Amino acid sequence: MAALKLTSHAFKYGGHIGTHLIVGGVDCKGPQLIECSSDGNMYSNPYHTTGSGSLAAMAILETYYKENMKKDDAIKLVVAAIEAGIYHDLGSGSNVDVCVITKGKIEFFRNLKHDNQKVYSKPGGYQFRKERVQVLEEIRHKLVVEKGSASELMEIN
Repeated sequence: MAALKLTSHAFKYGGHIGTHLIVGGVDCKGPQLIECSSDGNMYSNPYHTTGSGSLAAMAILETYYKENMKKDDAIKLVVAAIEAGIYHDLGSGSNVDVCVITKGKIEFFRNLKHDNQKVYSKPGGYQFRKERVQVLEEIRHKLVVEKGSASELMEIN
């Protein structure tokens, strides 16, 4: 029901809401993972990935996923998939969190793994002298702020 409500709302806006979610839970069909996309579609599969590292994570899941895996094996597979996303994508962070959803119980494993830490960081950060930075072009625009209601100001013809 939660996934249906999300996708119905997103569909009304034709993809203009950034809704890329994976909804997990247990219903009368058993455990469910449903991907809710911003265009209002939903997809149910045994595993999903989303985000900037999702291609590398999906490669791991497609290679090693098996039906009826034991909980510990499934957690190890998810950790390997998340690590693949982290290591092969610059925007994917550095820690691994896992959530296990079963009927009547939710388990969170926060910071299960934390790799890719900075080896060296200069205390106080880095400072650059202004004369060493060359400005190629500067563009200035005058901004006019008008008072009124949002519907009057945002009117599109």
